[in-house]
Amino acid sequence: MVTTEAPPETSPATKANPVQLSAPFKLKLPTDWTLSDDALLALSELNEPWQLELTADRELVILAPGGPESSERGSEIGADVVIWNRLARGGHVFGAQLGVRDYDDGSLRAPDVAWMSNERWDQRDPERGFLSNCPEFIVEIVSPSSSFREQQEKMREWMSKGALLGWLIDPYREVVVIYRPDTESEQLDKPGSLSGEDVCEGLEVDLERIWQQQERR
Repeated sequence: MVTTEAPPETSPATKANPVQLSAPFKLKLPTDWTLSDDALLALSELNEPWQLELTADRELVILAPGGPESSERGSEIGADVVIWNRLARGGHVFGAQLGVRDYDDGSLRAPDVAWMSNERWDQRDPERGFLSNCPEFIVEIVSPSSSFREQQEKMREWMSKGALLGWLIDPYREVVVIYRPDTESEQLDKPGSLSGEDVCEGLEVDLERIWQQQERR
C-alpha cells in the first residue's frame, strides 16, 4: 500500500464546481487497488456533492448532483412509498443517498428509491459500512446526466443481485420499464400509476405528476 502525506486543506474558493462537471464519467482503477468501505466513505465526503458508485469492473462512476427537476421526481415517488410503508409497517424506505455494496464483486450502487422488507433488513450485516444485501424494490429515474441504456444495464444488475421488482422511469420518453426476476422486462407508455404488485402489496404510485412536470418545462 502506497501512502503519501495528506495535502493541505483546500479552501471553498478553489474546490471544483460540480456544475461544470460533464457527468457521469468513469475512472478505471488499478487491479491492485482495494477500496474499503472506509476509503469509499472518505472519498465521498471529500468530494461532496458529487455522488460516487463503483462497478464490478472496477470503474469509479462519478455522478453530478441531481438538478431540481430530477430531485423532485425522486421525492414525489419516494413520498408515495414512504406513506404506504408507514401504513403497512413492513420495511424500510431509502433515497438516493443509500449505498448498496456487493461484497463479493466489490461494487457499490445507489438507487433513486428503494424499499427493503423487515425480513431482509434483519439479514444484513450491521458491521458493514454499506447495506450488504439488495432491497426487494428498486426505482431508477432517467436524468439529464444519465442515459436510458446505462440505466437499463444498472436495473438488470439490481435484478441479478436479488431485487424482486424494478421500475425504470424515463420522464423524457414518457415510458416505464418494469423488471421482474427471470422474465422479460415490460415497457409501458405513460402509465398513470404503477402497482407494487406482490412485492409491495397495496402500493400505488401516481405518475401523473411526473408526466405533468415534464410537460410544464
